[in-house]
Amino acid sequence: MPGGFLDLLLTPSPIMRWLLLTLPMTIALSGLFGLAERETGNRRLSLWAIALTVWLFVPLTFVTPELAQLSGALSILGWLGLVGYWARHVWVNRPTPVWVHALVITHLMALAVACGVALIRAWAHSS
Repeated sequence: MPGGFLDLLLTPSPIMRWLLLTLPMTIALSGLFGLAERETGNRRLSLWAIALTVWLFVPLTFVTPELAQLSGALSILGWLGLVGYWARHVWVNRPTPVWVHALVITHLMALAVACGVALIRAWAHSS
C-alpha cells in the first residue's frame, strides 16, 4: 500500500537527517572540550566521534547492494555505540565542562521531538 504508515514513518525528513548526522559532531565537541580540561576517557570518545562523523559525511558508493546494506548497518551500530559510550562516559566520569554535555543532551531531546513529529505525521497521513 503506497503511502502506508510504515513507509511514511521510515521516510526521514531533512531535519531528522541533519540531527542524526550532526550528533557525532556534537559528541566530538564534548570530547574535545573535556580533553582540553584533561578529563579521563575523552580521547577515545573524541576519536570515535570524529571517525564516525567522517564516515557519515563522506559519500561512499558501493557496487553491490550487500556492501551498501553492510555500510548502513555499520553506520547504525556505530551511531548507537557512540551514543551509548557517551552516556556511559557521562554517567561514570561526571566530566566537565558540563555545558557541552548539556548540548549533547539538548541534541538528543531534539531528536526525540523530531521522532515524535515523524510518528504524528505518519499517523495523520496514512489514513
